[in-house]
Amino acid sequence: MSKLPSHARIVIVGGGAIGTSIAYHLAKMGEKDVLLLEKNQLTAGSTWHAAGLMGQLRSKVNLTRLMQYSADLCAKIGAETGQDVGWKNVGSLRLAASDARWEELKRAHTAAKSYGFDMELIGPDEVKRLFPLVDTKDLRGATWIASDGHVDPYSLTHAYAKGARSGGVRIVEGVMVTGLTIKDRRITAVKTSEGDVGCEIVVNAAGLWARQLGELASIDLPITVVEHEYFVTEKSPSVPDDLPTLRDPDANFYVKPEPGAMAIGGWEKETRAAYGLGKLPMSFGQELFPDDLERISEVIEGAANRIPILGELGVRAVVNGPIPISADGEPVMGLAGDFENFFVACGFTSGIAASGGAGRAIANWIAEGDPGMDLWAFDLRRFGHPHGGLAYLRDSALEAYSKYYAIAWPEEERSACRPLRRSPLYQTLTAQGAVNGVKFGWERPNYFLRPGEAKPPLETFERAPYAEIIGREHRIVREGVTLIDQSSFSKFEVSGSGALAYLQWLAAANVDKGDNAVIYTQLLNKRGGIEADLTIMRRGEQRFHVVTGSAFGTHDGGWIRRHMPRDGSVSVHDVTGAYGVINLCGPLSRDVLAKISEHDVSNEAFPYMTCREIRVGWAPVFAARVTYVGELGWELHVPTEYMAYVYEVLRAAGAPFGIADVGYKAISSLRMEKRYLYWGADITPDDTPLEAGLGFAVSMKKGDFQGRDALVAQKERGLTRKLACFRLDDPLPVYGGEAMSFDGRVVGMTTSGDFGHTVGASLVFGYLKSDDMSLKEIEVEAFGRRSRATVIERCAYDPAGERVRL
Repeated sequence: MSKLPSHARIVIVGGGAIGTSIAYHLAKMGEKDVLLLEKNQLTAGSTWHAAGLMGQLRSKVNLTRLMQYSADLCAKIGAETGQDVGWKNVGSLRLAASDARWEELKRAHTAAKSYGFDMELIGPDEVKRLFPLVDTKDLRGATWIASDGHVDPYSLTHAYAKGARSGGVRIVEGVMVTGLTIKDRRITAVKTSEGDVGCEIVVNAAGLWARQLGELASIDLPITVVEHEYFVTEKSPSVPDDLPTLRDPDANFYVKPEPGAMAIGGWEKETRAAYGLGKLPMSFGQELFPDDLERISEVIEGAANRIPILGELGVRAVVNGPIPISADGEPVMGLAGDFENFFVACGFTSGIAASGGAGRAIANWIAEGDPGMDLWAFDLRRFGHPHGGLAYLRDSALEAYSKYYAIAWPEEERSACRPLRRSPLYQTLTAQGAVNGVKFGWERPNYFLRPGEAKPPLETFERAPYAEIIGREHRIVREGVTLIDQSSFSKFEVSGSGALAYLQWLAAANVDKGDNAVIYTQLLNKRGGIEADLTIMRRGEQRFHVVTGSAFGTHDGGWIRRHMPRDGSVSVHDVTGAYGVINLCGPLSRDVLAKISEHDVSNEAFPYMTCREIRVGWAPVFAARVTYVGELGWELHVPTEYMAYVYEVLRAAGAPFGIADVGYKAISSLRMEKRYLYWGADITPDDTPLEAGLGFAVSMKKGDFQGRDALVAQKERGLTRKLACFRLDDPLPVYGGEAMSFDGRVVGMTTSGDFGHTVGASLVFGYLKSDDMSLKEIEVEAFGRRSRATVIERCAYDPAGERVRL
């Protein structure tokens, strides 16, 4: 007889820390019909050889909350299940041996303060007291997190499993998943070596083999496998008990204390993808790769310089094991592709630290249709088709791995897998001085250098080195006429007999504004949170052109497809590659366009927030009068084959007006002055349009739409938080996540910031809560520096919006 049931409501594939945590949390939520399948035995993937460090602070508040929950759970799950997990709440140190690293730690300290997370900045003497084996030479200081620690990954996984079993979850080891039965965007059965299991929901927590499981559903998950190596010293009475965990990113190593010994590893500059392309065979068992001490010689040398006693200790064991990693080094969670019931939780390089929070988030996603918090930094939909190839994954993941401890300079760009996606203007603009950045695989001009002009340094947290260039481009937009290549916009065509009715229900704004209307709107979840922030352009009675950010195509397109009716009345097509986009903007832009178009582009014939089919010279162009910079302008959506021609015609016509090319760094400065918001920073699924000040884009009168009930309820209760714009007295390099304080009390954190070159001041956005919403002045802290910040009503530049309607 088969050891498997014929049916289970939820099937989890993978018996590591992530899979068992998901099972544990589903059981806690009352889910009884859950089956977990493990092809070998629990922990046999990467869990069994994980170091077990439990660090909590991350770059985003929700990611920190996720890690905090994991640490809290480690402290109590042993007593709950009767399974000791080896939790040691010894605290953690992160050292700074350079001025730049010390600045980075000060920024982290500010972020921690804004999160309400307890972290201290300490000096070398305190480091020595906490970790006596450290040589403090050249140390600037360190961060100290008393609530961090380490855990035994094997025991923690078995504690999750024991708790899951006690809640009714069935866990079966020694069963290989061999296929998936798929019907109408749903997985209806899991095929295994022991027979088929019918199901309603499948969770891919297969760790090292997550990609192979995705392939069974014809999905190329952006997950690969690399080698990660650490060593364990011999025991010695000279190694004190209960040392804290330690990370020295400047020397590229970490330390996990063990009884009388230390486990030491790092993020080698030259690790390898498993088996060449990073795809681990399904037959790979609970095994390791051969030792390669030469590869971690840099780690050994750095650790020995900082902890001299290592020169006296022998090596007891070397662990060179496979670990999963995504294209950008962060985990991958969420619904896969267009599937309605196939969840993914994989790519965790720090899976033990994330396991508790990730397990709860996926369980919430399954049970409630929502993870319970904005997890965009971990969301599978941040990737798309460009990231799915094995060669791309290998090269991108190896770079992400090698930079795990590198200083995160704000202006630094990824260098792997470039250039990949290129606008038809790429060669032309590069020859004209474009310094390109990358977004979703697209090469995009960040700014333009003039002949003989030096490129500003990347290795800085300050904006001053870029001020002259960005300010120059900013002022040209405000005073003259410019071209911005925005071909990387994600673009969709939504059409069909039911398209209008569907978009009316999906969008918060009124989409039924007649032909040629441009509608700025948000797509909301059931809680009223903002799942997408985009523009809908009506090209016909039942034909719509939807435009969103470069990096949001998979996310927003997936949201649109997932909710559309199944009766065939609506179709969605990705037309990103079919159209390039040239943004013609600035107060002189009409003068340029009028010279080369046979169509009337006057304000009367072509008003703000409308779109038209026009001709630019000989070329057909779909033009939309809309802006993200706060000036008169048009987005010219140009069939790709006409892009080079249209650009040349615009440049020639604009020459008498001093037309110039501008990059994305100037857009950031310009949009801050106009209080134009950015999804993923200023607005997220945790924020409603009412809280963000976007009520003008919501039509409560049009009838029902997704999220309407939540907004009605919020209006009735009254707002308990709102987004505000502030002007700083003193310029600060604000990037988002900095603490906002009043009278010594933290009242919030910034969501984004930049220098406004027209108003001559640093501008920041941030949410204030409850009684603090009435504050008119606060203090903002960045890198240990503070500035008074004054609330700006509406926006800093052209608050009446007259410039865009010229």
